[in-house]
Amino acid sequence: MLVDVITDGDVIPDPVDVDFVTDPGNPDTDGDGIPDGEEIVPGDDGFTTDPLDADTDDDGLSDGEETSSADPTDPSDADTDGDD
Repeated sequence: MLVDVITDGDVIPDPVDVDFVTDPGNPDTDGDGIPDGEEIVPGDDGFTTDPLDADTDDDGLSDGEETSSADPTDPSDADTDGDD
């Protein structure tokens, strides 16, 4: 029986980390505060983001800032509030 190793604890097996070009030795490759596994598969926050880009929507707020605020915004939509 083959067991996939998860070196960094981000719930992504190392071979999948390699497929996504994320770092199998770092649970948060882009340093945005969201583990790579949470970025690739919608988790508790319901969002998927780019695990290689700390600001997926390029709005100046990191994906982690957007999803962890008291009033979370969509880190894949630069204009979540629809004012632009």
